[in-house]
Amino acid sequence: MAAVLSESNRGATAGDSLAAELEAYNRAFSDLELPWRWDVGTLRELLRVASPDDCVSVYIERNQAHLLRVYDKGFLRDLVLSARERCRREA
Repeated sequence: MAAVLSESNRGATAGDSLAAELEAYNRAFSDLELPWRWDVGTLRELLRVASPDDCVSVYIERNQAHLLRVYDKGFLRDLVLSARERCRREA
């Protein structure tokens, strides 16, 4: 029984962590006035193909490539990650 509870708690913690990360990203997008909103599926897919720090870069390449004509990908990534960190601290 303890093993079942432990397994259940780990799942809840992982889900809570993903939800908190998703909320931080979406708040960062809003704070930066970016019209982006990720759902759980989007974040999971990005995490499947990229490291947590490169999720934004992959998203931009796949879904917002027009921005790369004006902005450096690293600049956009760092801008979002900085805002995400601020949102995490404020949560």
